[in-house]
Amino acid sequence: MAAKDNNQEIRFGIMCRGTVFPAWQADSINKLLSLGNVSCKLLVVEENLPANEKKKLKYLFWYAFNSFSNKQFKSNRQADKSRELEAVPTLICHTDTSENKNFHFKDQDIEKIKEVKLDFILKFGFGEIGGKILDAANYGIWSFHHDDKQLYRGGPPAFWEIYKDDKITGAILERLTDKLEKGRVLKKGFVKTKYSYARNRDQIYKETSRWPALLCMDILNGHTNQFQTITGETKAPIYQYPRNWQLAVFLFKSIYYNLREASRSLFYTDYWNIGIVKAPISAFLDEEKPEADWYPLRSRNRFLADPFCLVDETNKHRLHIFYETYPFKESRGKLDYILYEQSFGPEQKLIKEKFHLSYPYPIKHNDDYYLVPEAYESNSVFMYKAADFPLSWEKSHVLMDGFAGIDNTIIKHEGKYWMFSTDIRDGSHHNLKLFYAEDLFSEWVPHPKNPVKTDIRSARPAGTPFLHKGSWYRPSMDYAEKIEGRIVINKVLKLSETEYEETPVKVIDPYTDTHFSDKIHTLCDAGEYTIIDGGKEAFIFGSIHFILHKVNLIIRKIKLIIR
Repeated sequence: MAAKDNNQEIRFGIMCRGTVFPAWQADSINKLLSLGNVSCKLLVVEENLPANEKKKLKYLFWYAFNSFSNKQFKSNRQADKSRELEAVPTLICHTDTSENKNFHFKDQDIEKIKEVKLDFILKFGFGEIGGKILDAANYGIWSFHHDDKQLYRGGPPAFWEIYKDDKITGAILERLTDKLEKGRVLKKGFVKTKYSYARNRDQIYKETSRWPALLCMDILNGHTNQFQTITGETKAPIYQYPRNWQLAVFLFKSIYYNLREASRSLFYTDYWNIGIVKAPISAFLDEEKPEADWYPLRSRNRFLADPFCLVDETNKHRLHIFYETYPFKESRGKLDYILYEQSFGPEQKLIKEKFHLSYPYPIKHNDDYYLVPEAYESNSVFMYKAADFPLSWEKSHVLMDGFAGIDNTIIKHEGKYWMFSTDIRDGSHHNLKLFYAEDLFSEWVPHPKNPVKTDIRSARPAGTPFLHKGSWYRPSMDYAEKIEGRIVINKVLKLSETEYEETPVKVIDPYTDTHFSDKIHTLCDAGEYTIIDGGKEAFIFGSIHFILHKVNLIIRKIKLIIR
C-alpha cells in the first residue's frame, strides 16, 4: 500500500451516533483536526440505534453502580462538536445481523463510503461490525479496546483489573478484522491501575485519545506496515457485567485496596543507598546478576540515590560519582559527590538549590563536563558546567524552558543528540517523551510521536543507555508492582526523527539478599564498573527522621490543596 505524501491531506471518517461525543472521543477528534493536513470528510451515523437493553435482575447492582459512576467520569461528559463538524457530510446507515452476530452494512452504503476515499474510519458508534465495510477505507476501521485484550475481552472497561487486583490496566487501538480474536494492533499502552473505577477508566481513556493523531503522523511519514500486520490472536475470556454478588465483592475489595495503598504511603518510606558493581553495565544482560558493594551508609536522617559516574581519564579504576542526597528533614534532594578508587572516599557537598535536585546525568562535551539534573520544580531542563572539576559547578545552559522533565537522559546517536525524559504533568511514570537536537545547545525538538511509549512497566528512564554489540539498550523503571520496584532493560529497535521503537529484553530485580532489598531504580555505565542504587521500604517508626519526613510531606500536600 502506497504511503501518503507529506503534502497530501489525510481524510478520515467517524462512525458515530451524531455530533455529541463523550469528552475523550471529542478530545481525540480535536487532536486529529489540530493537525494541519488531517480533515474529517464523513460522518457515518447509525439509523437503527440498539433498543434499550432489558435489565436483568442479576445485574441490578451494576446498573445502579454504573449510573452513579457515570456522573463521576470526566471522560464521559458530553461535548457538542456540531460547530466543528457542521460542514462534514453525513451518511445515515442501516445495518443488520442476519449473517452472524456482527453488524453488516448494505452494499450501497459501503459504495457511498468508498466514494469519499477515506484513509481511515474512527469507530465511535455501532456494535461489532464485519463484512465488506472493514475494507471501505485505505487503512481500515480503527476501534478502541480499553483493556489488555490478551487478558480481558468484553467489559466493562477498566473494571475487572480492579476486581482482580491486576497492577496494570491496558488498552489497544486496533484495525478491525472479520475475526474478533485476531486483529491488527496499531497502538497499545499500559498504566498503573487506580483502585477507583472512575479514576481508572478516566486515566486510560485520556491516554488513548491521542493515539489516532499519532498514527496519522506515521502515515504522513510513510510508516504504514502496522496497518497490514496481523499481530496475534487472543484467547482471553470474554467478561460481562458483574453480577450482584460480584459487585458487592468489588466494593469491599476497593475499600481494602485503597486502605492498603494508603497505609503503605503513610507508614512506610523509601530508604536508598548507592553501590558499586565490578562488572560493565552489559553484564546485567546476562542470566546471573553481578554482586554489589554498598556504600557504608550509617545515618538514617538521609538517603543516597540516583548515582551517575564519570570515569577518570587517567585511571579507569578512579570513578567520580555524582548522586542525590535526600535529607529527610528537608524533604528535598541535593547533589553530592564521592570519589571511588578501590573503596568509597568521603562524601562531599556539591550543589544545593531551593528546589528538588536528583538524577545528575553527566556529559562530557568539547572537553567540558556538564551535569543535567532532574529539576522539575524549576519547570525547565538545564545544565551545570564544571568550573573546577569535580567539585565546583555553575549553572550554564537551559536546554528546555517550560518543560518539567523527569530523569532527563541524553545520548549521541548518528550525529544527533537525543533526550529521553518524562513529564511531571503528563504521566511521568508511564509516558516516555523523546527530543532531539543537532547540537547539545541548539533547539530541542519534540519527537512527533510523543509520547513514544506508554507503559507503566518500562517507560521512565533509569540510568545510562549503553551500546552493546551494535545496539542501544535503555534502562527503565518498572512501576507496575511498586514504585520504582525494579529495572527493565529495553533494546532500541528504531531511533530516528520519525520513529521510535524498543522492546524489553531483561528484568533486573532488587538485591534481595542485602539491606536494600526492596527496590532498584538506577543503572549507570562506568566503564569496567556499574553504579547502582537499592532501596528499602522502611517502617516510619524505625526512625524519628522518617516520622518527621512524613509529617513534612503531609503539610506540603495540605498547603497545595489550600492554594
